[in-house]
Amino acid sequence: MKRRYPKLNANEITTDMLIEWRNQIVGDKIKAVTWNNYVRHLKSLYNFGLSQGVLNINQNPFNQLFIRESKRRKKTYSTEQLHKIDHILNNNILLPDFLKPSWFILAIIMTLRCTGIRRGQLVKLKIGDVNLSNRTIYISPEINKNHDYHIVPISDSLYLHIERLITELKIRKQTDNCQLFNLNLFSRCSRRRGQPMSQNQLTHIFRHISDLVGFTSSPHRFRHTVATQLMKKPG
Repeated sequence: MKRRYPKLNANEITTDMLIEWRNQIVGDKIKAVTWNNYVRHLKSLYNFGLSQGVLNINQNPFNQLFIRESKRRKKTYSTEQLHKIDHILNNNILLPDFLKPSWFILAIIMTLRCTGIRRGQLVKLKIGDVNLSNRTIYISPEINKNHDYHIVPISDSLYLHIERLITELKIRKQTDNCQLFNLNLFSRCSRRRGQPMSQNQLTHIFRHISDLVGFTSSPHRFRHTVATQLMKKPG
């Protein structure tokens, strides 16, 4: 502000001056969020000056100067992108060792794609949370953001992936209290064998997937995609 009005002191700055300045810089030089942060800071300084009697003005010139911040569109997967992920994982196309076995990675992808659960929820799911007879996954209050339980249906598209996962876990004598998705039980290149799968490992999986498909892939993008598809459904 000193550069904009070098010859004026704080008492001489008016709201009209600030609006003119705002119109000149927002959009071309700075974003709306940057302007609002700037206004918030200077408004507080002016309020302090007024309360201490340092400023000789009737009101804060920064009042009512906030502007609406445009919300960034949440990124989702296109149909073509989903097909590309499916094609690569289903056909074992040049998969790095970290994305093997592909059936396990595909089980992760399909769970995120069909349920929209969070990354943290996925790695905290236990085998006992799955009921294949009822075709449901139980999200306990301990791992749910709003601290309430949630029942997620297992769709036809997801069922075979979860069924195979459960079968493979039982072969390895995993109990109901064990982690449902644990790459370290199946991967030949994991350095964490015998340990639970971490969120960092899940993030690493999606880095490899992103490199393969040529676009950003993440659990959160699946969540946004599911939410968008639900909103498009009639009724």
